[in-house]
Amino acid sequence: MARPRQVRLACERPAPMTPEDYAKSLDAAHAVMFRADFECVCFAGDLNRFGLAEEKYELDAFFARIAPTDRKAVERGFLDDAIDVRVRLIGDDGGVRYVRLIGRRRESGAFRGLMFPAGAASAGAMGRIDDETSLARGVDKGEVVAHYQPIVALETGRVAGFEALARWVCPGRGVLSPEDFLDLAEDMKLIGVIGDQVRAFAARDLAAWRAAAPTAPLFVAANATVSELVSPGFAQRLADEVSAAGLRAGSFKLEINETEIMRDPDRAEGVIRDLKSAGIAMALDDFGTGYSSLARLDRFNFDTVKIDRYFVRALAMGENAAKVVESVLQLARHFGMTVVAEGVESEDVAEKLSELGCDFVQGFRYSGAMEPDTAADAALNGVKGRFLRAV
Repeated sequence: MARPRQVRLACERPAPMTPEDYAKSLDAAHAVMFRADFECVCFAGDLNRFGLAEEKYELDAFFARIAPTDRKAVERGFLDDAIDVRVRLIGDDGGVRYVRLIGRRRESGAFRGLMFPAGAASAGAMGRIDDETSLARGVDKGEVVAHYQPIVALETGRVAGFEALARWVCPGRGVLSPEDFLDLAEDMKLIGVIGDQVRAFAARDLAAWRAAAPTAPLFVAANATVSELVSPGFAQRLADEVSAAGLRAGSFKLEINETEIMRDPDRAEGVIRDLKSAGIAMALDDFGTGYSSLARLDRFNFDTVKIDRYFVRALAMGENAAKVVESVLQLARHFGMTVVAEGVESEDVAEKLSELGCDFVQGFRYSGAMEPDTAADAALNGVKGRFLRAV
């Protein structure tokens, strides 16, 4: 690694803080910038917090352990450069101090991390940095994949389709569910990259299943946030992916959460129109939990409504929930939409939904999320006979 040029260090924000308190604040950003060759250009930190106030130092030595990503990762806008540095500071009086800086490089070359007296570091802070580095590398290596939860047709009891759900196959930690890593991914601005990967897996896997069972009317549904939906190029990327897989119109569905869509309804409406023109069906997820209205169902022209699991589970408790579900079913029929009931966990609830005329169900009464090969078997079972597996 090239030796960095010397720079002056400026003391900032004189309020005292212990290393332990400092370690709790991962949002504290420090102005450490790097050029493309990772040579240190400038460094400004809260040296005064560790008894170094009112002194100026020169950066004399910079020793870092850096794991640069490949060019593709750089172009995607995230870097997993893990940095654990020991900095020797020479003061104007000739005195020498050491600090330790741990963290990882962020977007646009900015460094985000924590500084400690040499040798000190918080286990929690190091764990967070390790998680960020692992996730960035995992996304780049394709470790975040799609698993599939079956969607069952109540009339026939057969598998009609699947919902694609993100899973991180993390070395040393096993298969992680979204609740274990999506908050971290959001902080790292990786949601869009992960979403693109999962949707690509879903399109390709559906194409393979349909090739194995060409007469099966299978579909696959994948999720997107509204921020993804309205991001530049989203509709075209997804349309290209679906087209490249050779999927028939309507067999790939995109699910948008009802509350999410109201964050940017005007732009979302235009993108939804473009997606539907490209043969991609649209589903309104978690209906009943947000700003449900007739106007919204009409404006966005959804193909499918998914009833939130709260109302589905409440079917076992009384008539009020049944009235809500029945109202949703009537609305859906009025607008020519199909209905999926989420969170079905018992035979009694499945029977009530069948009596009410619900089209599709998904939940642990039938199965949890499956690996692609297992889902392929379930798809074939759905063609050949009833799918009644309970998990």
